[in-house]
Amino acid sequence: MGMYTECQEELIRALKAAGCEREPFLSLKRMANSAESRISAVLCEDDQLERSTGKRFFTAEDGRNMRRTKLFSRDITYTVIIGDFTQESAEETYEKFLLKLKKGIYVGGDYVSIDPAEAQWMNEKDHILHAKVAVQIKVLCHGGLYQDTDMARLQDVEVEVQKGK
Repeated sequence: MGMYTECQEELIRALKAAGCEREPFLSLKRMANSAESRISAVLCEDDQLERSTGKRFFTAEDGRNMRRTKLFSRDITYTVIIGDFTQESAEETYEKFLLKLKKGIYVGGDYVSIDPAEAQWMNEKDHILHAKVAVQIKVLCHGGLYQDTDMARLQDVEVEVQKGK
């Protein structure tokens, strides 16, 4: 699985661990058509790519020398929504969500940081949901796309030295 799917699954896992019983909505349209008062959602807002040229050298588990080139920096922004009957229960779920959310995950061996950025609280008149109170949390997942290449070992290279005439 890729970064988009893995990050989305981590956010869903944290919501369920915080007490959201039903499967979170993954579509704004389906969420808007819902008549539920206790609601949660994980919506992808943005996927930013930027070319990168960083290189690192490392030794693989089998002893081979490798070069890892970062081809792209990738930032995916999700909006996590928690809606409930009362402000107290929404706030309790919100705080549990933040406590259960990991600082980062590994996707295909590469680390992706998960950083909640901001939260916005809304009353029933400020949003389209049937919940009395809702909170929207912006979560930024920062990772990248990498390419590993094998490097020749020095002992595998023959060097001939000739003196000038």
